[in-house]
Amino acid sequence: MSSRNEYLRGEQKFQQRVKVVGIANSQGTQTASIKSGIPERTVRLWKSKFKKMGLDGLRDRSRATKQVKNKKDRSGILTAALIRLHHEEPGLTRLQILVVLAAEDTDEVATLSWISRSRKRLGLTRKKRYRHNVHKKRYEIPVPGYLQIDTKEVEKAGEPGQCLYQFTAIDECSRVRFLGGSLTKGAAAATKFLEDAVKFYKTIGVIVVRAQTDNGTEFTLPHNQLTLASYARGETEDAVFTLKCEELGIKHRLIKIRSPELNGKVERSHRIDGERFYSRFSFATEAELDHALKNLWMPEYNEKRPHGALGGKTPMDFLNEKLIQIHGASEQKKAA
Repeated sequence: MSSRNEYLRGEQKFQQRVKVVGIANSQGTQTASIKSGIPERTVRLWKSKFKKMGLDGLRDRSRATKQVKNKKDRSGILTAALIRLHHEEPGLTRLQILVVLAAEDTDEVATLSWISRSRKRLGLTRKKRYRHNVHKKRYEIPVPGYLQIDTKEVEKAGEPGQCLYQFTAIDECSRVRFLGGSLTKGAAAATKFLEDAVKFYKTIGVIVVRAQTDNGTEFTLPHNQLTLASYARGETEDAVFTLKCEELGIKHRLIKIRSPELNGKVERSHRIDGERFYSRFSFATEAELDHALKNLWMPEYNEKRPHGALGGKTPMDFLNEKLIQIHGASEQKKAA
């Protein structure tokens, strides 16, 4: 019976106590204890409460303390100062608020925890600002040759905290990717990767027109320290990667700072890399990583893996169809 009591609701407990007290008053405490399975001591306690307070004595009563002896700020001085600061200087941190409150003319001493609780109680906490993606409109590039380029950190096998780097170029039209492994992700490595990417895409019939990157130093670092001031101002004409793009006849386009969604295709492909490639393999050297990317993962991604955005076709199949369409359209135009 006692094990069942733990699962009874408040009203059910009340009804049980009324019944047990009724048996105890008519047949005796011992009989009520035997029939209900409740200890005699508890039955006597219920009888005593019923005798003093009636039925209300058998109901559960709140055990919360009615008065807190160490309640802070009984005078309300700190609370008033907290409200004033919220309206006059809403940008203050909790530590700054603590310093200001320490100068108030009161015997009470504010604490960081009291400030947090009071701000929440008074509704003075600032709502979290959720960043809304303003670049929601999907778009497709109708012709190949427009690349998104980015880097991905790869954990180095056997050396916790050490990294290798994956350079990734993805054609926005066909999603055909070119990958490379590197020990560093500096400007020199980025320009070497760009040259290799342009050669790769040329072999499959794609002339690279534009390279779109984020604002990482591998894509914006200038030749020397003398031009760091222009780099700080966002002037990237002298950047090593930009100069290489100009040399190859490619336009270098930088996306808006802190807007990785503008490079969404390459970012999404990096997620697939983690789920489908790096979950199976690990690499200790740059050579191992580069060889596996070019000879194992690139062929699988480009030629064997169907892509939902391409109607279930592989990137290479989609590219070949697109090139045939472009070639056919140009032939018709010439004939006309």
